[in-house]
Amino acid sequence: MEDWEEGAAESLERLTGSPMADALHGTITIVSLSEPRGWLRYQECRMEVVLEAPGLAPENLSTEFVLDRRYWPKPGTVLRARISKATPRLLDVDWNALAR
Repeated sequence: MEDWEEGAAESLERLTGSPMADALHGTITIVSLSEPRGWLRYQECRMEVVLEAPGLAPENLSTEFVLDRRYWPKPGTVLRARISKATPRLLDVDWNALAR
């Protein structure tokens, strides 16, 4: 996403009262995660992550995401994310980085 697109998206979130309007740019570190089961392409992945962002104390979080099994992450993977300041469990993670 280009800078102007990201700025426009953030402005729209503020105008609509989105819970991500106060999001901070940070990272998640995957501590542990479930293994893919079977051969279905998209599968639920349960994981333990550590959220980190400027102005936010590091926080552990148990969460679930649906991921493409071709790009299943490994423990220790660090991904860029937008983390809601008011509700840190609300995340916008750059999952596309796994395919790069």
